[in-house]
Amino acid sequence: MMAKVATFSDEPRNAKNARVELKTSADIKDVLREAAAVTGLDLSAFILGAALERAESVLDNQRRRQLSAESWQQLNQLLSEPAAPTLALQALMRRETNGKKSGRE
Repeated sequence: MMAKVATFSDEPRNAKNARVELKTSADIKDVLREAAAVTGLDLSAFILGAALERAESVLDNQRRRQLSAESWQQLNQLLSEPAAPTLALQALMRRETNGKKSGRE
């Protein structure tokens, strides 16, 4: 289940005191209006609902990519202190390639 991402002030979410305007072609408006009618919403509610859903998804994805301070330290430690090669990796590095021995021994 996806957690709610958007946070709002004490003001009710449905208070309509901000305006968003956009321009589009008549064809796109017709498609949006038809889809809104199918869902039982007016055009503004349909567009706003779809935009808000997409915005929450984008923000959720972005936030999941952020590392905590502890995770960032662990990542930097792993990068600064790479593990020693395993026996299998050492054997692979010694294998002949096209009849030539690898120069890494």
